[in-house]
Amino acid sequence: MSKTYIDGTSCKAINGQYGEFFNMSFNIEKLSQYANEKGYVNVTMSKRKEPGQYGDTHYFTLNDWKPEGGQASGGNQNSGGGDDISVEDLPF
Repeated sequence: MSKTYIDGTSCKAINGQYGEFFNMSFNIEKLSQYANEKGYVNVTMSKRKEPGQYGDTHYFTLNDWKPEGGQASGGNQNSGGGDDISVEDLPF
């Protein structure tokens, strides 16, 4: 599967007093083209091999994973066995 790099995004890791933080920027007009049918843009953040031209330490790709069978998310759909989680399972 090929990666779709998200244009109009920026992410820099910053070391602060309480550990590592991430400064992220998103161009809303560019980001909106990647929205799914519910209006969400699911992204995966990955570390760059070397910092970019403007000091970016991470980049974003489109996370277009969909569950098999087209089940809608909501409620506990774990039918026993798997430890699979999705973006919808995250509390934030």
